[in-house]
Amino acid sequence: MNKDEILERSRRENRGMDERERDALVRAGRAAGGVGGAICSVVLILEAIFAERISFAVCAVYLSITGTSLLVKFLRLRRVHELIFGLLELALAATFLVIYILQLTGVVTWMTN
Repeated sequence: MNKDEILERSRRENRGMDERERDALVRAGRAAGGVGGAICSVVLILEAIFAERISFAVCAVYLSITGTSLLVKFLRLRRVHELIFGLLELALAATFLVIYILQLTGVVTWMTN
């Protein structure tokens, strides 16, 4: 294989992105997850203090994002702990979504106004 063939194969494998772009995407994803988690935490704390309730919808959204991220990492890297925690987070997200729906419909009234 000559140099051009190696470069072409690398481009195909990396979907047209070079290593710097891939690194930037990884860092951006981590930063977005951290900022999103911080914002969700602030929203939950403020609602608990001022509205005397907990927004289970916020928990469901954030856990579904992070759980999906972990499952994608599992599919790419085959690390069992990514699968376990991804499924756990998605199960919690589904639970919080059900609680949120039950609160909206008035079936449950705890932690609501």
